[in-house]
Amino acid sequence: MFNFSGIAIVLVGLLFLWLKMDAAVLITAGVFALYVGISQFVNLCYISFSTNNGKVSIRYYPIISFMKKGFDSIEFTHQALINFQIEKAMGFADLTIAIKTKRGIAEYPSISLAALSKDEIEQIDSALSEIRRNNRKGI
Repeated sequence: MFNFSGIAIVLVGLLFLWLKMDAAVLITAGVFALYVGISQFVNLCYISFSTNNGKVSIRYYPIISFMKKGFDSIEFTHQALINFQIEKAMGFADLTIAIKTKRGIAEYPSISLAALSKDEIEQIDSALSEIRRNNRKGI
């Protein structure tokens, strides 16, 4: 949806350019710049989440990135999960994960879930909650 709305803004700008409406072109360019700026600030990411084969795997790709290319990933066994938190603020959500390592407890940097739907966030919350519950039963 994000990409389609960006394309729509560009197409509207091109239409104004074709119609030689200079003020409208400048306004559309400003709207597009604001659109890109907000997406950078919010850190919108495509997210791949899996709990298969006894491992939690999260890959996240920035929707728009000027500085960094590629993806980041987090992967750990189910037993390593100590805690997680989905923090919601101003309509956006971030995922923070803490795992047990040989050197103690490590906390991963927060992952933005702003580009996910409410149902997708609830699915991640449910899957991680079940893994955490199963880990506590095994203690």
